[in-house]
Amino acid sequence: MALISEFRKVDGSLLRTYKNMRNGNITHILTNEIAGKRIGVKAVSCDAMENPYRIVDLAKNRCDVYEKALDGSTVLKSNGKITKFPNLIFNTVCERIFRK
Repeated sequence: MALISEFRKVDGSLLRTYKNMRNGNITHILTNEIAGKRIGVKAVSCDAMENPYRIVDLAKNRCDVYEKALDGSTVLKSNGKITKFPNLIFNTVCERIFRK
């Protein structure tokens, strides 16, 4: 995967965008740091048309995976539990993560 852009936000977080040269898929990785120590990572996987289909939210002792269902709703996999949010549109989740 090749790094295609890097953007430092006002709050100190770093957004990097990578592109897979074989299939064209794009991955956005948002890293939050405090005093040089990484406190959280959020990765959004997109297809070649920039349509997101998976979010991985990593923090200390926690790994949440949000996936886009066929109907556009959101499925959360966390701590061995699967929760479906039929009224929560997956693209809205992506917008909220990157708006901060």
